[in-house]
Amino acid sequence: MGMLMVISALLAAAVSFAIAMLVWKAGVLDMPGHRSLHETPTPRGGGIGMLAAAGVTGIMLALLPVPGGSALAILALTTLMGALGVADDLFGLSSRTKFALMAAIALITAWFIGVPGYFALTESVYLALPVWVALAGAGLFIFVTINAVNFMDGSDGMLVAGLLPGGAGLVLAGLATGHLDAAFAGTALAGGLAGFFLLNKPPARVFAGDGGSLSAGALYAGGALAMAGSGFSGALWLAPLFILPFLADVLLTMARRAAGRRLDMQAHREHLYQRLIAAGWSHGGVAVLYAGASALCVLAGLLALQGPQGAPFLAFALMTGVLSALYLIGGRYAARLAGSVQ
Repeated sequence: MGMLMVISALLAAAVSFAIAMLVWKAGVLDMPGHRSLHETPTPRGGGIGMLAAAGVTGIMLALLPVPGGSALAILALTTLMGALGVADDLFGLSSRTKFALMAAIALITAWFIGVPGYFALTESVYLALPVWVALAGAGLFIFVTINAVNFMDGSDGMLVAGLLPGGAGLVLAGLATGHLDAAFAGTALAGGLAGFFLLNKPPARVFAGDGGSLSAGALYAGGALAMAGSGFSGALWLAPLFILPFLADVLLTMARRAAGRRLDMQAHREHLYQRLIAAGWSHGGVAVLYAGASALCVLAGLLALQGPQGAPFLAFALMTGVLSALYLIGGRYAARLAGSVQ
C-alpha cells in the first residue's frame, strides 16, 4: 500500500506541475489590486493542476482493488468546487452567489461522503447527533475549510505551506486507522501541491487562483470528513487540527474585524500573514512560519493517535490555545514593526 501511495503522489505531482507550467506559459495574468501582496502582474490558475491530480488518483483508486466508499463523492466535491473557482476567476462571481453555491455543494456532497454520528471526546464520552445536525455540521466544516484555504492563499507559497503538511497528515492518519479514502485524498493533495510548489515558491511565477485554492481546500475537507465520519472518535478532532493555523488565522481575523465592526464580504489585508508581509517580512519567511506551525499541528495529532482515549481532543485544545496566543502576539509584533518602518 505504501508503494501505491508513493506512485500516486508522484503522478499527482507530475500532472500538477505540467498544468501549472502550461498556465504559466499561457500568461492569464492576475493584476495587482488593493488586497494583493504582489506588485507585478503574475499568471494565475496554475492550481487547477491539483484538480487534475485528484482525478488521476481517483482513476487509480477505481482501477485497483482498494476499498473506496467515499472516493467518488470526494472527487465530486473537488470537481464542483474547482469548477466554481474557475468560473469566479474568469467571470468574477458576486460574493453572495459564490457563497450560496459553495454552501449548497458542501451540504449535498457531505451527505454522500458521510457525516459523524456523534460528537465524541472519547469512545465512551460522546453525544449522539441527530442526522440533520450532523449533516449541517459536516457541511459547515467543508464550507469553512474551503473558504479558509481560499482566504489564506494570498502570498507566495502560502497554499503549500498550510496544506501540504495537512495532506501528509491525512495519508498517515488514514493508513494508521484504515480509512483509505482519507489517505488517497491526502496523497492527491500532497502530490498536487508539491508539483505546484515548483512554480509557486517565492518569488512565485504562477498563482493558484480560486480554481486551485477551492480544489485544494475541497480535497482536504472531503478526505478529512471521510475519516471523521467513519466512526473513529479521534478523527473528529484531527480533521481541523491538521490545518489549524489556517483556520485560526481566518476565524480570529473575523472575530477581530467583527469587534471593530468591519465584518463584511469585502476583500481585506488584515490576516496575520498579510500584516507580517506588510510590516516587512518576506513571502518566504511567512510561508516557512506557517509551514512549521502546520507541521507541528500534524505531529501533535499523529502523536495523539498513539496516546490514550481523548488525546486527539486534548491535542486540538492545546494547539488552539497556543495558536490563539501566537496570533495575538504576532499581531502586536506586526503593528510595532509596521510603525517602526513608517
